[in-house]
Amino acid sequence: MKGIFKLLVAVAAVAICVDASAQQVVKKRIGAYKESGNVVVAEATSTLAVDVVVEHEVFTPGVYARYAQKLLGTRASLVEREEYRVVSADVALIADPARYVVEGDAPKGSAPAIVEQTTLPVDRITGVERNVEAQAKDAAEQIFALRRARLDLITGEFGDGVFGAGLESALSEIARLEAQYLDLFYGVRSVETLAERYYIAVSEKQPTTVVARFNAERGLVATNDLSGDIIFVTITPSEMTYPTSDIKGTVAYRYANNADVAVALGGEILARRILPLYEFGATVMFLQPR
Repeated sequence: MKGIFKLLVAVAAVAICVDASAQQVVKKRIGAYKESGNVVVAEATSTLAVDVVVEHEVFTPGVYARYAQKLLGTRASLVEREEYRVVSADVALIADPARYVVEGDAPKGSAPAIVEQTTLPVDRITGVERNVEAQAKDAAEQIFALRRARLDLITGEFGDGVFGAGLESALSEIARLEAQYLDLFYGVRSVETLAERYYIAVSEKQPTTVVARFNAERGLVATNDLSGDIIFVTITPSEMTYPTSDIKGTVAYRYANNADVAVALGGEILARRILPLYEFGATVMFLQPR
């Protein structure tokens, strides 16, 4: 809690430094009035959209991982791992009747990469499934053979040599094959992107709102799941000067406050914007134009 308190203090300090006079002035007529022959009843409210993007990474050990040290000289991980991390966030005003449009559509996640399972090959002569260590040795020999072929191509040991686009294509294919064999020892990373959008009805009485929680082992979780760190939005109004109300005025306008809106995870700020929020502004009365 101390960390969150310090973050709120930091957010407030930055907001004080914002030059409100340089911000846009946003206002909206409120109440009941006639417009183009129709009766309009309007309110000035603000709704925020908070986007959080998370990466989900899964590491699958190679089928020959236990032989990497012996055959290739470097140790490979034998443990399957799964973890989540927050990579970005954003906040904006969503579409609202006759007012604002959120900047961009809801974020979309990416499909997870497909990791193919490698099966034990069958000996072409005997038709018997070979043991894993023998396969690993064959795979290591293929890696060394590919590396020798690469060196021969570069140094011109292949007869007259290969040049230009042909050389580039050959080296690219060797690199692709080597990577596939190395994956059998050192494993494969599969990464997918997950995106969630949360909506907040802005309230003057609630400048700080928890939108979700984040768990490094499970990703985004519900706000009541105490296993995760909180992701919250904090709103800090700016110092603004509004027009003076006319005591005889019958036309009401609600002026928005250019507030500092920050999205944070624990003690880290993920996103920050200056947004015009009516809930922290002021209502100003004007005379009915003749």
